[in-house]
Amino acid sequence: MSLLHEARQELWQELQGLSEEQLNQKLSDDTWSIQEVADHLKKMDLVAAKHLAAEGKKAPIKEYEPKPVEMAEDRSRKATAPSIVEPERKHVTPTHLKDELDTAREKLNQILSTFTEEDFKRVIAHPVFEELSLKQYLDFIGAHEKRHIHQIKEIKEQL
Repeated sequence: MSLLHEARQELWQELQGLSEEQLNQKLSDDTWSIQEVADHLKKMDLVAAKHLAAEGKKAPIKEYEPKPVEMAEDRSRKATAPSIVEPERKHVTPTHLKDELDTAREKLNQILSTFTEEDFKRVIAHPVFEELSLKQYLDFIGAHEKRHIHQIKEIKEQL
């Protein structure tokens, strides 16, 4: 099972059974609600789909140094979301939140379904690691999602 798929399954487990109030509750002005974390993950999928659609097939297949993408899961290192993936603060129902995440992931999966096994060796630009193979790019998305799953767990403990 790919890290991308594994992370999404884990995300669904963490969101299962949360009420509308729990999803939308903000613990403080300087932290995200679970809704905002989910909106950020939705935007990550949409940005990745757009980037891969535009650049994935024309990226070169070349030698490169694999990067430690799993470090994206580490919450001890703070990061600021680029403005393109900053979450929108809005009120959502559990069904609406799931629909938004599913729709974004489906767009990403549609792009991925057009790639061959050879295409996943292509090397594409990445804002954190400079360049990643398409396979590592997807692993980064999974590790990044796991980072935010940990964040959701932290929020749930405080609700």
